[in-house]
Amino acid sequence: MNIISNYILTLKLDTEIYQEDILNKRLEISRNIFNSCLGELFKRYNHMKESKEYKKVVKMAKGKERNKQFTKLNKNNGLTEYSLHKYVKIIQKHFKDNIDSFTAQKIATRCFSAFQKLMLHQSNRVYFKKYGEMNSVEGKSNKTGLRFVDNKLIWNGLVIDVIINKKDEYAHISLLNKIKYCRVVRKLIRGKYKYYV
Repeated sequence: MNIISNYILTLKLDTEIYQEDILNKRLEISRNIFNSCLGELFKRYNHMKESKEYKKVVKMAKGKERNKQFTKLNKNNGLTEYSLHKYVKIIQKHFKDNIDSFTAQKIATRCFSAFQKLMLHQSNRVYFKKYGEMNSVEGKSNKTGLRFVDNKLIWNGLVIDVIINKKDEYAHISLLNKIKYCRVVRKLIRGKYKYYV
């Protein structure tokens, strides 16, 4: 039996000012997409909570049948990851020069996961992201959208070199393996933004 372990490799991006401006713009667009998805989920959720069916299911005894009815309610009210992907598809078209469809889907998935915890009463609140609070976005695979190819980050016309230390054995060994997907991360270090993949 072959067990393939997954691990993360973080590499610094060798950014120029104009590239940083583009990355910042894309993170801001991503924040707006996230908030738009969250607003839509709240709208659907509140609409569902006002329905007679919901009030009936809430009163049911806890168990399999109640869970089944909740699943059905969620589906009928568009409270599924799939229906949120359909919703984000329309938004993404407005931003297609900056955000590819797979990255938009991952933003929707991230939003849905946070909202699901609220629906399952695993958290009390889900917050809208304030300006500058979206510091990472990721792709779905290394084949489309956000990609790492030939030691470069490639994303919707943006090509940024990646800094790989010659002595970093871990990085060199890691890069011999298949890359599942990429995430762009912005970190505030000593008052200045640094960018990583």
